[in-house]
Amino acid sequence: MKKTPCLFLFVLGCFSIFGESRHLSKSVLFLGNSYTAQSAHFIKEVFKRENVGYELVFLNPGGVDLSRHLASEKTRSLVASRRWKFVILQGQSQKSGLGGKFTEDFHSSLSGLCKLARTKGAEPCLFMTWGRRDGDKRNLQTYPDFQTMNQKISRQYKIAGDANDALVAPVGEAFANLHIHEKAIFKSLYRGDGSHPAPPAGYLCACIFFGKLTGESPLSISWNANLSPEIAATLRKVAAKVLMTQRE
Repeated sequence: MKKTPCLFLFVLGCFSIFGESRHLSKSVLFLGNSYTAQSAHFIKEVFKRENVGYELVFLNPGGVDLSRHLASEKTRSLVASRRWKFVILQGQSQKSGLGGKFTEDFHSSLSGLCKLARTKGAEPCLFMTWGRRDGDKRNLQTYPDFQTMNQKISRQYKIAGDANDALVAPVGEAFANLHIHEKAIFKSLYRGDGSHPAPPAGYLCACIFFGKLTGESPLSISWNANLSPEIAATLRKVAAKVLMTQRE
């Protein structure tokens, strides 16, 4: 997993102080499925309201995994259409930690997409997803509960980050933090299916991507996304904490 160098953060900080980084246009492509699609509104709003000069593009058809993105002419054409600052890669929500051919496919597809992204000068960033609220009923032996599922998924994203020298946006680790310390907020992260992100989770994703891609603290975000000020502040603090822990 590629860590953001301290020197890089220092340079970003200097640019922010002198007002330069907020005027440099940066294109970011998000490739994923419904997990990203249902977080996209919050990600777009945070980046727009914070006026950081990023252009965000999303290609997130429902049910699509990374192998289908890698084979898709639409995905390949979009990647080839311009130079990107970052390409965000989000895998199917179960496969990465299932083991066997599923985990192998996750890693081989990620490797191919990282290489594809770099042909256009992009830095790959892996969107670490999360465990389902009550585990996975279809795969109970592998994923009996949230904690087990989340740990297995997080581990594979970290391995993939290291293997591909890619950034990792630690959304799953933020879910884990809330599962331990803020049970009520944790439960509010999910839609009724116990899998897809509800608005608080979309906001949490936005906070993490803001911090990861800009180098600025999520604590600086002023928009609360129509959440209570207390809940929004907690989500920003958790995002900042997991990003800081990742850099250590």
